Amino acid sequence: MNLSSLIAAVGDDNVKFQNLDECMQGATRTKRDGNRVTFCTDQPFSMDGMQRLGLVLWLDRDAVAAALNSQPTPP
Repeated sequence: MNLSSLIAAVGDDNVKFQNLDECMQGATRTKRDGNRVTFCTDQPFSMDGMQRLGLVLWLDRDAVAAALNSQPTPP
């Protein structure tokens, strides 16, 4: 199953997203383990884990900007 099919199956009402640029609290480059990013979220959690499943999705920044710019402006 690809990501588009997964989102369609789950439904837009059950999908939330955060822009990492807006919630990132810190980032560190490491030579051995890759880059380490810390972020803050308002998603609830308990001792059993996060209430929602979180996925990391990396999109080309220029492609996202182009897609957003091509959307009609709501009235």
